[in-house]
Amino acid sequence: MSQIEADALTAEVVAEYLRDNPDFFHHRRDLVDRLALPHQEQGAVSLVHVQMNRQRQRIEELEEEITALMSLAKNNDRTFHEFMQLQEQILKCDSLLSVVKAIEEMAKSLDLIAYVRLLDNELSYYSLSKENYQRFATNHLNGKGAYLGRMRKVDRELLFGDNQRAPEMGSYVVLPLQKKSLQGVLVFSSSDGGHFQPHMDTLFLRHLALVLSHLVDSLPWQSEDHERITSTSA
Repeated sequence: MSQIEADALTAEVVAEYLRDNPDFFHHRRDLVDRLALPHQEQGAVSLVHVQMNRQRQRIEELEEEITALMSLAKNNDRTFHEFMQLQEQILKCDSLLSVVKAIEEMAKSLDLIAYVRLLDNELSYYSLSKENYQRFATNHLNGKGAYLGRMRKVDRELLFGDNQRAPEMGSYVVLPLQKKSLQGVLVFSSSDGGHFQPHMDTLFLRHLALVLSHLVDSLPWQSEDHERITSTSA
């Protein structure tokens, strides 16, 4: 065996021993201080220096994670209260049209646009054909409870027709409304293309869609008072 082979074997034995005994240096501080590791920018640096840098980086990463979590919790808390207030409001409505208007107003306060589209609604603006929904669902839902992300022009036209308010470069969340059978969709859009992303939690939105489905099944489109005022004006 050559000297080079012997040195390589010895180095491997040492490396294996250190892997098996990670606490080897705990009581050998003098060795730690003498060890040097190559650094791409700073040349040879001590192991202590490397460990301190790694600890500092990890602390910075943890601080960033905590900041992100706190921001998420704050946003979720605001969202939770917004949706709770909205649900309390729409449960007091006496017509489906007033429910839709309340949802649209809430979305506006969050810099979003809300779209409620119902199968064969009497007003064409709020109407959605079952055929158009099925085409969208086949491409994007496939049994999922919601679609989140960007939307091509052809998909926007399936759900909204030629509605100019639907942002071309924005992002969307689409939730089917369904009780005994399909009723329509509840959609929110943002002008920010990254606002709604596939990994996002849709708990609050799904609960809102559930409440809306119940109201679609139980409320008239317009209240009697609204119909009477409309007919009188005519």
